[in-house]
Amino acid sequence: MIRRLWAASIWAKGAIPPDEWKFRNLKRVWLPIYDVIAVFCGIQAVLSGSPLLNTLFPDTMIDALGYTMSTVAIVCFAGVSFPRLWVVEIIGKIILVGLISAYVATILLLSQNAGSNLFVVGMLTFGLPLAFFRLNLLGEELKERRAVTA
Repeated sequence: MIRRLWAASIWAKGAIPPDEWKFRNLKRVWLPIYDVIAVFCGIQAVLSGSPLLNTLFPDTMIDALGYTMSTVAIVCFAGVSFPRLWVVEIIGKIILVGLISAYVATILLLSQNAGSNLFVVGMLTFGLPLAFFRLNLLGEELKERRAVTA
């Protein structure tokens, strides 16, 4: 069973066609790391909260956000790890981008001192281009699939 899982994964020999080798480290290393970091962030939200969110929302809401982020990031990790789950990854990445964007909007719109939190806003948005780039790649792959079936 483990061999079958490995064979279906992005890390299996031949999982990435030669014409896409320029993206192999992106798909095998950087995107999985991105999702693992997002899982870690969700866990930290549950364990520690966020000083800003702790002042704005009840602990149960912050915990729900943390659990949601971790769950969505695990879904994204599964999607990037197993290419056949590309639809799952698209849905997960869109939700993950939405969660991060909502956090940024919360800081900018609800914080009494949003200007002093611009570093946090910058750090949050710093990782979004990778998620958008991945969504763009998945969209291009979808167009290629449709062209082959048409």
